Amino acid sequence: MVKKRAWLIWGLLKETGLEFIDNNSFQKGAALAYYTIFALPPMLIIIISAAGYFFGEQAVSGEIYYRIKELIGTEGAYSVQKMVENVNEFGAFNLAALVGGFALFIAATGVFISLQYSLNEIWHVKPVPKRGYIKLVLDRVLSFGMILTIAIVLLLSLLANTILVAIGDFLTARFSGWVVYVLHAANFISAFLLMSFLFACIYKFLPDAKIKWRDVAVGALVTSLLFVLFRGLIGLYLGKNDVGSVYGAAGSIVVILTWVFFTSQIIFFGAVFTFVYSRKYGYNIYPSDYAVRVIRQEVEAGNSAVNAEPGKHEKEVYGEPEDVLQKPTDEGEKAEGANI
Repeated sequence: MVKKRAWLIWGLLKETGLEFIDNNSFQKGAALAYYTIFALPPMLIIIISAAGYFFGEQAVSGEIYYRIKELIGTEGAYSVQKMVENVNEFGAFNLAALVGGFALFIAATGVFISLQYSLNEIWHVKPVPKRGYIKLVLDRVLSFGMILTIAIVLLLSLLANTILVAIGDFLTARFSGWVVYVLHAANFISAFLLMSFLFACIYKFLPDAKIKWRDVAVGALVTSLLFVLFRGLIGLYLGKNDVGSVYGAAGSIVVILTWVFFTSQIIFFGAVFTFVYSRKYGYNIYPSDYAVRVIRQEVEAGNSAVNAEPGKHEKEVYGEPEDVLQKPTDEGEKAEGANI
């Protein structure tokens, strides 16, 4: 029984790996890392402002930069901090500040729009709204909601950490040292569950698809486990190889790009795993009310001309086919054309 279950798990992971390669996730990760560079400062400002309302902005920002330092090093965390400070320097409330605030909103939500597009491709869905501008607004609002979700997760993490520290001080004074290890385990489990909740929200709400919470939960737990396992390896790679030193002044930006790229691969692998798991052991995934399923196929057509078929928008641009001038079909006809 155990051997059979292990074989099924291996088959599930192998199938996920093959589909992960087919989905061109490296290119998706590069695009997401690019968007993150512009979205990171305004996104952090929103998170710090939202969570700081309860714990104070200094405490929240300190916790965020401490976590970033653990992930990408001191130099990268300092660069992120300077970005936030530079973007956060607004003057009085006027038209320029209003335009700047709108620009911050667009920039902060852009990374989730990119992530949504990638997840739609992985799950083979495509939005086809009748009113595109309404879908655009809804996507931005949803992305902003995801930022607030991150703030809530951070807030819960700080709250859990505060409670555990208080309990730890109380128990340590009355019991032996083993209590400390129990509290460390509790802290790790709470952080793991909060991280899983965040990934579950991403898989549940960002794609234009309907998926059951059960399948989302399994995919989110696997993604969190992979993130915990590879987070240390990514930090070790960035720390030992000193990736940023090669690029001089832009080194810290390169470090951030590299870390986001590797992290995005974990998210995309988790999305592919969720898709494969739901197909084999879970429920069906359906397009949302304003989306459709997309079947992408590649057909090998031999050595025929690559531009032989009409363009996708040719008819709406030029009219009916007979109204369009016919081009030569081969080199001989091109040579005998009516050139003057």
